[in-house]
Amino acid sequence: MPVTALSILATVSVTPPQLPQPQRELLITSAEELQSAFAAAAARPAVFLRLAGTIEIDSTFEIATDVTLRGSGDAQLVSSGPRLFRVNGGRLRLAALHLHCTCTADGVGGGAALVESGGELALTDVNVSNCSAPAGRGGAILVRDGHLDARGGSFIRCSAEFGGAIALEGNQSSAAVRTAVLEGCFASAAGGAVWMGGGDLVLDGCRLRRCGTTLVSTSSVAGGPDRLGVVGWYDQADWRATAPRGGGLSVEAGDARLVGTTVDRCYSVIGGGLHFDAGRGSLEDSEVARCEADLAGGCVVTKAAAVRLTGSSLRGCTAQLAASLLAVGRLDEGAGGEVLLGNGSLLDPSGAEGLAWNQSEVEPLHVLSGAVYYALPAPPGYWLHLPLQDTCHVAREACPADAACEAHFAECRLRAEGGPHCTAPLGAWQQPCNWRASPWLLGERLFTFYQGVKYFETFPTACRPGRLGGTADAEQSSAQCAGPCPAGAFCSGHANVEPVPCPAGGYCPAGSAAPVRCPAGSFSNATGQASEDACLPCSVGHACSALPGGALRSLPSPCEPGSYANASGAVACDRCPSGHFCEAGAIEPSPCQQGSFLPYGGMDSRDDCILCPLGHVANETGSESCGMCPPGTFADSPGLAACATTGTVRSLCPAGSYNPEPGASSVEACLPCPAGSHGPENGASRLEQCLPCTPGEFADGAGRTRCSLCPAGTFANSSGATGCYACSEGHYSAEGMARCVACDTRLTSDRNASACLLCSEGRAAADAAQLAESDIDRLNGRYRSPCVGGAGDSLCFPGHTGVRCEVCELPSQHFDRRHLKCTDCPTAAALLREHAWVFVVLLAVGLARLAHRLSGRLKSLSRWFFVCALPKIGLVGKLKIFLSFYQVFDTLEPVYGVDVAVPGYRQFLETVRLLAFEWVFDPELLHSTCLGPIGTRMATWILWPFALAVAWILCAVAIPALYHGYRAAADLEEQRAAVASTCVLRASVIIAYACLPTVAKNVFNAKQCESFRLDDELGETQSYLRADWRIECGSAEYEALQPLFWAGFLLWPVGVPLCFLSLLLAARRCIVSRRQSRLAEALRFLWGEYQPRQYWWECLDTMRKLCLACYMLFVQTEDGSTKLLRLYLATLGTTMYLSVLCFAQPFARVDDFQLAVGANLVLASTFLSGIAIKICTDAGGASVASEECAAYFGIDSAEDITTVAIVLGGAMLAVLSLVVTWRIVASARDPTIRLVFSGREPILELPKGCSFHGFLSHVWGTGQDQAHTIVRQLQLLMPGVRIWLDVDNLSNLASLESCVADSAAVLVFLSAGYFKSGNCRRELYAAMEQGKPLVVVREGNEEKGGGSAADFRAECAAYCSDAAAGVAEAVFARELIVWLRAHEFQRESLKQIAHQLLAASPSFARPAGVHQLAPGLFIPGELGCMRFEVPVHLLVCEANAGAPRFATQLQQAVDEDELMAPRSTWEQHTPFTPRAGRGARRARALLLQDGRAALAALPDLASLSCRLPSRGSAVSTAGHRRSTAAAAAAAAAAAAAAAAEARAQLAPNTRALLYLNNETFRDPGGGTASFVRRVLELGVPLGCYDCEECCSQSFDF
Repeated sequence: MPVTALSILATVSVTPPQLPQPQRELLITSAEELQSAFAAAAARPAVFLRLAGTIEIDSTFEIATDVTLRGSGDAQLVSSGPRLFRVNGGRLRLAALHLHCTCTADGVGGGAALVESGGELALTDVNVSNCSAPAGRGGAILVRDGHLDARGGSFIRCSAEFGGAIALEGNQSSAAVRTAVLEGCFASAAGGAVWMGGGDLVLDGCRLRRCGTTLVSTSSVAGGPDRLGVVGWYDQADWRATAPRGGGLSVEAGDARLVGTTVDRCYSVIGGGLHFDAGRGSLEDSEVARCEADLAGGCVVTKAAAVRLTGSSLRGCTAQLAASLLAVGRLDEGAGGEVLLGNGSLLDPSGAEGLAWNQSEVEPLHVLSGAVYYALPAPPGYWLHLPLQDTCHVAREACPADAACEAHFAECRLRAEGGPHCTAPLGAWQQPCNWRASPWLLGERLFTFYQGVKYFETFPTACRPGRLGGTADAEQSSAQCAGPCPAGAFCSGHANVEPVPCPAGGYCPAGSAAPVRCPAGSFSNATGQASEDACLPCSVGHACSALPGGALRSLPSPCEPGSYANASGAVACDRCPSGHFCEAGAIEPSPCQQGSFLPYGGMDSRDDCILCPLGHVANETGSESCGMCPPGTFADSPGLAACATTGTVRSLCPAGSYNPEPGASSVEACLPCPAGSHGPENGASRLEQCLPCTPGEFADGAGRTRCSLCPAGTFANSSGATGCYACSEGHYSAEGMARCVACDTRLTSDRNASACLLCSEGRAAADAAQLAESDIDRLNGRYRSPCVGGAGDSLCFPGHTGVRCEVCELPSQHFDRRHLKCTDCPTAAALLREHAWVFVVLLAVGLARLAHRLSGRLKSLSRWFFVCALPKIGLVGKLKIFLSFYQVFDTLEPVYGVDVAVPGYRQFLETVRLLAFEWVFDPELLHSTCLGPIGTRMATWILWPFALAVAWILCAVAIPALYHGYRAAADLEEQRAAVASTCVLRASVIIAYACLPTVAKNVFNAKQCESFRLDDELGETQSYLRADWRIECGSAEYEALQPLFWAGFLLWPVGVPLCFLSLLLAARRCIVSRRQSRLAEALRFLWGEYQPRQYWWECLDTMRKLCLACYMLFVQTEDGSTKLLRLYLATLGTTMYLSVLCFAQPFARVDDFQLAVGANLVLASTFLSGIAIKICTDAGGASVASEECAAYFGIDSAEDITTVAIVLGGAMLAVLSLVVTWRIVASARDPTIRLVFSGREPILELPKGCSFHGFLSHVWGTGQDQAHTIVRQLQLLMPGVRIWLDVDNLSNLASLESCVADSAAVLVFLSAGYFKSGNCRRELYAAMEQGKPLVVVREGNEEKGGGSAADFRAECAAYCSDAAAGVAEAVFARELIVWLRAHEFQRESLKQIAHQLLAASPSFARPAGVHQLAPGLFIPGELGCMRFEVPVHLLVCEANAGAPRFATQLQQAVDEDELMAPRSTWEQHTPFTPRAGRGARRARALLLQDGRAALAALPDLASLSCRLPSRGSAVSTAGHRRSTAAAAAAAAAAAAAAAAEARAQLAPNTRALLYLNNETFRDPGGGTASFVRRVLELGVPLGCYDCEECCSQSFDF
């Protein structure tokens, strides 16, 4: 019959008859009684039975009448037959029984009861278990056209093929089951608990749990779910018929109604909970939950049935492939199912247990066919997206011209059957709902689930937290629900319909999903608060911190003991600070009282405060610690608030003592002031309060209250003296003086004197008139002073005057500083005799220059020394560094006042002056006072170096010029230009450099004054000029000298450095680029030792010397030498210069740089030592007491500290000298190419527009390795050379011509195939076109691609046909350089290549450069010229092919080179003997002999061995007592002796020659082999020459 929605709405009900009241009950206690009772019942209309105990029945009771069976207590019927009851048209009532089946029912079914033919079965509180019908229907009860009424009770573990517990079959069947439990039932085909094949079914308040059907995993169907699609399971014919379905209920036909029923954890292949194939179904206030389907429809499946859910829910079901909750429709023929959800029904996929592998991809609802609608109301708190105007209606066209149609148009839209006025035709478009099949939908507001669409969310949708759900249609039609949760309440979960009042401790604004906690530091004690403003700040003494777990705070928490809160709104209580205690709920910390302390915080009681110990007080409340009583006081009671000022609690340390330690508890803690100090006040608390004695006072014991004055004749020059020191000889002092006063330079005194009453030579003043001349000489020899002394006015020797008695009264005398007395000025002849050696030296220089021109060998020797040896070790730079060091070091005494009182120091300084050639530049040695007044002497000082330069030029230049004039006039003209431009300037620069510090010091003598005391008490002084003690500084005569001083100052200390700098700037381009020029060469003395771009460094170093030696005199002009400021400035300046020197590293040689650093380091240490010496020496020159010097430096005296300084400086100089010497030797052996002319590395200047010195052209096939070797070796031997090589520099093959143009010369390496290469010819043509010099090298080894010059010329002619003549002329114009591989020979090849590359450089293209390059190149450490010490006899075998010819060529080569001649022949010739003459007269060095003839004349070794005594033979004849090895050794010794005797008959120094080639040992007769065998037998040294590889074994000549 057709299924309509209207029929679904009808209530499906079956009302079973009520149990009648029993008339009289028959008690049954056994099976027999029961069988008898049922047999009797057939004849009676009604029978009432009461069952007691357990009765086992093996037969079936047929019921055709009215039978009532009640149980009492635990009555139980156990059936062992096919079934218990068969109700056929009768009525059976069972109550309070337990039916238990132990056998299987027959193929019909109904293991407990079969109800048919209108029969009725009523069960009241009956429990049925373990009944089964494997091949039938209804494991417990089968109803076929009968009626079942069950109230209470249960069906446990029943099973069947259809309907594990109950099965209905036939349209007249009906069943009403109320409040029953169906659990654990199973059906192999359909309906795990209940199966309907027709009829009516009501399940009211029942629970179906864990019932199910066969699953796919146990099904016999092949394949399983993996072979099926998401929805394809409906399209499988065999599955439609046989697939297990309906784990809880399966409706094949009929009407089923579930009221308040729960289906839980059921399972099946299709429809894990319910399955509706046809018929009708209704779920009212029921729930299907946590069911499972192997394929689809975890909760419900409806194919063609009409199902209505009212107030019901489908929750948490799962399906493996599709529709975890609800599957609707079918794919085969026929209409699909129809489902109406309404009145609060819910589809909720959440809460599923045991999710399948693809559960996240399985949709809860799937509509295959049919129709699914949802009609409001939804569950409270849920909503649908359902617009208000969306209602189901009949869609019609516009009315025709009919007023009645227009009037009833709205009414006709809600009529499915139409009406008399509904004339408007239906619309051609799709109708808004399926009103034809379900007319009742018209006018309803519905949500339609469309076919083919999968729905993956909970339906309807729950209102989210914070939204208030409702029940009205408007509140369930959108996500707004009923609006936000009202203020003062919160809606915490989904689907909230009743807001929860906001609890205390928080507030809830509108739309709150949870209460908001009051901010930290606040609380709320009222409910229903809507804003943060309602939160109250935490009161003082309390804290409101965040509670754990997000709990709300409704009351503040009082501060715990040990903490406090002094402000409202505290988040946490502060920890009670140290020195305080805090009780519970404290608002402020309570301080500990005075006299107590608390070192840690967090305390909660006054008892925690600790009393101050002895010697400590706490004068304030809340102390963290007790302070110790101040030094000088003590406290002897605990718990004191302060150190009292009276009584025994406090006492001041007495004067002369102190207490440095705080916290003393007794007077014994006071310590006496140490010696050298005094304590004037009571209560001293530290050692500093014991004041040191001032200079001139002393304290020789501890605990003094005041210091004593030093007695007259003693002094204490420092504070804190423990005693006074006696004044030394020549000094005096009054009482309480801090230093001794030096006597006048003409007077002296004894030790410990209070006044100067003695002359400087030690006599009393009263005896001065009795001196004789002999006494004066004697005393001067002892005391070395012209002072006589005494108390009168005449304090100098006769003829002496001035403040130092160093001024001669006679103008014809001068003061001799060596003898310290006035002597007569020497005559010109005496002066000439005295300094004649100076002129002898100058004359020797000139004669040496002349001899250098005249003697070729002397010229070679001098050139080697000055051009090779000196540049190798860099001697000029090291001499300059030494001279600069000495020129500054020599100013220690005159400029800085450092008196180096070490024996032998002055003699050492005089020796250094001689080594530094200062005697040449110091006119003071020429008795300058005899030259006239101070003005004349200053002029002499200023102009003396010019006269020296003229003398130097005359001696060093003029004498060789006379020789040149004798030789040729043309040469003289050339030398004149050289002398004018180079020699004069070079000599002037050298002399100016050497004279500058000395002349500058002499110029400053006109400015340097020294002051003398006129009155010791008044401090009056007078200054005198040091250069002339007769001139007072500041006088008119002194002022007259100042213009001359400033002229000399501008000329020398200022002008000379500026002149040097100007000259260097003028020549800077040549210096930086290393180009040759006369000016740069003349100035080489100034820049030769420095890096090219730091050519100006000599000017900076000169200014350094002038600042240290001269400009320092401007500092404290009169008494600066007695102060420390100059030494301090000199130390600072030297250190700064040393730092700049180390940073700039201007020297070209490393050893020069190291020497300069060491010299400046020694200078800095010398100045520091000078500071120490001056500190240890007083102004008068006397040594300070040893205690004073030891107090500062730990050294007893100035002499000791001077010795230490000299030893350290000497050790530093010695180590530095060793390092520099090692560096000199190492650098002199550096394997770099150097000029023979100068011994220096050549200047690698590039022409303008060129970036490379050479372009290496080679062919890859045979010349790549050789070219790479040439470039790398040249880069090692010529640092800075740039050679273009394709593997390094080629970026574009098309730019070869531009690369050639970027090079100064082209180096052509000829190997096999060079001219065949097109790129090589391009490079060669480009070089010829651009006029580049060619350096041609050929490979000499044929195995490496080499060949002769003729071979390469032929190759050139074959491949350079377009320009053969020009190419051949350019390439083969000069002798080709042969590339050799042996080490020394390879260096010769490299030297030839370097020579030609340098010839193309601009530096060596000029005449001066050509002159420098002409002598050639050398490499330090290379093999030099070789010579024969004695003549050599060479044995040559005539049979050895090629040997005689080679020996003859070797002899000719030796004869042509005079250096190869034996040394003995050189003695026959003078150095001036012409070369040809020497060559004609010297002996031959190499003598040739016929080897075979010379060896044949020697005796045979065998016969000679026989003549020699043989110890081996004697031993063997004595009974063979020697071993065989000993006999062999003896025989070998005899053979060696015979060979030596035969070899002695040859000429001395005899060698043998073997010429190796392919025919060496192939001569007829084997003469060569016999010759070699004889030579080896005799032990004659044999030299082999390989004609293919130059020389494989050299001759040991």
